[in-house]
Amino acid sequence: MTLSINAISFAGTGAANAQTVTASQSNYGGAFTATTPAAGQPNSCSGIATISPTTSSSSFTITPVAIGHCTFTITGGNGQTTTLTVDVTTTTVGGQSKRRTP
Repeated sequence: MTLSINAISFAGTGAANAQTVTASQSNYGGAFTATTPAAGQPNSCSGIATISPTTSSSSFTITPVAIGHCTFTITGGNGQTTTLTVDVTTTTVGGQSKRRTP
């Protein structure tokens, strides 16, 4: 079982930064499912990134929500799995804003 990419790094949050990952498996035409550890557990994507849909014939969209590191497990036929690693950072450009006075 393979993914089009095994690790995604986001430099910002929100739907505008979402990326798509495609799952495939030789001789398998069924659905793939995506899971992450429960909130509060190591590598949980809860509050860091979302994946949609959680069951798909091949494509998943990952949307960054907040800064962090997490993993999604993608499961295919015969219980085969692969891991998608997600890292979300944000970049602040410039300094402190000042109000202009005429």
